Amino acid sequence: MLNLDEGRIQQVAQEAFNKVSGSRRWEMAIAKAKQQLEDNPYIHYDGHALLILSPSGEIYSANGTCQCKAYRNRQPCWHRAAARLVVRYSEASH
Repeated sequence: MLNLDEGRIQQVAQEAFNKVSGSRRWEMAIAKAKQQLEDNPYIHYDGHALLILSPSGEIYSANGTCQCKAYRNRQPCWHRAAARLVVRYSEASH
């Protein structure tokens, strides 16, 4: 489980949300990613990719790519959004 500061992840998520303003699919992906980062104990960042046990029971490795159906259909996915939020969170910490 990731140990994220609630205030900092909220700020990172809000910044991401602002950047995709008007893209409903990305807005939804970011919102779900933030919720999963807060609640899902089966997420691990290895410094390169975010490893996620998804509520669907599938395991995904997300960075700029993902193995999920949404990604295969060229749609935003919360797995990639979560990976990006974690990278941005880590960058903001330094």
